[in-house]
Amino acid sequence: MLRKDLIALGFMTFALFLGAGNIIYPPILGQQAGSELLLAAVGFLLTAVGLPLLALVSMALTGGSREMTELLPRRWSRAFWFILFIAFGPALVIPRVAVVAYEMGMAPFLEAPQAGQLAVYSAVFFALALLLALKPGAMINAVGRWVTPALILLLCAIAWGTLSQPQDLIHATTMAAPLSEGLVQGYMTMDCIAALGFGAVIGQAIRQLGITEPKAMARYTIYAAIIAAAGLSLVYLMLMYLGATSTSIAPNATNGGQILALYVAALFGLPGKLLLALTISLACLTTAVGVGSACAHYFSREFKLNYAVALAGVMLASAVTANVGLTQLIAISAPAVVALYPLAVALVILALVRHKLPNALQAYRIIFPIVALFALLDGAKAAGLLADASIQALEHWLPLFSQGMGWLIPFMVTLAFVWLSGYGKRLTQVA
Repeated sequence: MLRKDLIALGFMTFALFLGAGNIIYPPILGQQAGSELLLAAVGFLLTAVGLPLLALVSMALTGGSREMTELLPRRWSRAFWFILFIAFGPALVIPRVAVVAYEMGMAPFLEAPQAGQLAVYSAVFFALALLLALKPGAMINAVGRWVTPALILLLCAIAWGTLSQPQDLIHATTMAAPLSEGLVQGYMTMDCIAALGFGAVIGQAIRQLGITEPKAMARYTIYAAIIAAAGLSLVYLMLMYLGATSTSIAPNATNGGQILALYVAALFGLPGKLLLALTISLACLTTAVGVGSACAHYFSREFKLNYAVALAGVMLASAVTANVGLTQLIAISAPAVVALYPLAVALVILALVRHKLPNALQAYRIIFPIVALFALLDGAKAAGLLADASIQALEHWLPLFSQGMGWLIPFMVTLAFVWLSGYGKRLTQVA
């Protein structure tokens, strides 16, 4: 692969992950972290960048999404991927980025936003996303060589303004435990799920460049993941610093979007609003392209559909969802994502260590249902299905349950038990 193609592939991977949520999430963390910004940033980067990087590496090493779940019973595997791509795609993520692009990129410039305007905007938005995603090879040229550099230039302009004209001093932290809170907030970006979906898109893009040998594909996927991880780290650090110096201009902000909008307006005035609108719109567009392409690859393979037909179906369903009952669908889908994410993280970790496990098949079939059980508890809490007494009891007895990570300790304990017990049996057999 030529160096320019590798850089374009890395830029494309970076842009796929850099959705609106990734841009507006770090500023609120930075404002809350204040004087403990460094500790909070380390925690955030470990989970918001580290987990997606590990997911892409594990997919590259195992050979793809099917291989990651090949040791599970077929019904478990099919159910996991189907629910993941429904929640990850037309039920939640893709419609949401279109609505965010409209609300932050278009609505602020309309004197009196009307209901039909969102429908027109989403139709144009998804038509453009469909065109970009129709050919994964062309997507590298469009996203990696044009859209992403434009997005990077816009982010650099915001970074230059933030570093040269910080709007406030960094104040004392309001966090009790900055490192752990950074870890949790980075975890809640849930980009590990995105990585499992984007792996197929990246692989298809590499094949479009004429590279089909598995080891070479794995190597270039890892290179692209490293480039994306470096870019995401720089963006997150810049946005967290922006948040840390925003207290005076956004003292009562409840989310990072408010902080970012006020900060950019203070730096650049009306041109700043245009700059932010363009940045958010490009970020949302690249996310829609990547997620839509990933979903289309899955549905075309699973249900024997033509890729273009599957892609058109995903984009059409997303456009409808963006205009009809999005709030209700988010309320239904968000708990499903919370329940799915622990399974995705567990699969990533198991894929990285399975060749060292004494009995990998046994490990998967013991660990997966245990993680699923505790993940369902996290999802039930997110959906409001647990009684207050049950929540209080679980928060008392189950570490990290209050932070939406009640599955983590059971996973680690079960993995250690399966590993050590199998290792002991192997030693006995050898003796």
